[in-house]
Amino acid sequence: MRFVDVTVERAPSEQSPLNRRLAADDEVVREELLNWRMSRNEVLNQLIFAIGNRDAYEAALEDVAEIVAYEIRAIDEDRFYVYLQEERTQETVSWWTVFLAHDFIHVPPVVIEDGSSRLTLLGEFDDLRTVVDELSDEVTIEIEEIGDYRGHGHRLTGRLTARQYRAVRIALERGYYEIPRETSLAAIAAALECTESTASDILRRAERELVRAIVPSVHRC
Repeated sequence: MRFVDVTVERAPSEQSPLNRRLAADDEVVREELLNWRMSRNEVLNQLIFAIGNRDAYEAALEDVAEIVAYEIRAIDEDRFYVYLQEERTQETVSWWTVFLAHDFIHVPPVVIEDGSSRLTLLGEFDDLRTVVDELSDEVTIEIEEIGDYRGHGHRLTGRLTARQYRAVRIALERGYYEIPRETSLAAIAAALECTESTASDILRRAERELVRAIVPSVHRC
């Protein structure tokens, strides 16, 4: 049993109206599409975990005509679940048709950040290659990894606040965790628009949560 991890980049014209609106607002740090189902009346039902500004997300839902119904359940100030029903548009038709036309398993979540989507497909190699080839006709696609599937661990991102996730992501992108470091704490603080001590505190709290998730049985003496 083989898997392929891919990153999909779609031009704004190929994105759904909701995705275009959320990308323009830049208020949502990350979305995870946990599950979806196309109903008989051509409505796409979706369950999403999101990190970011909940009010901005709801405003986007209210403004997009294709949203039939939705419900938001908050976890805390900036983490929440969204159940929504979205009418199919031409943009979503081309995107989802590829998934529905082949015998393979999608391994959730689909991670959506900065207009790109990262997803894992599971199945026979020839089927996966066909799907990737067909997706390439519709969107820009980059293969991240191919191999034998051995399962995924528990999702860690749900343990971080939006600010913690953003800080860790910026630090990783800019080489803060490289050896030797390629950037400074001051640069991370500037990107986060806060003091160095605050940036350090945010990173340490995020790192603590991630380490606790990996080694949950260790307790302080």
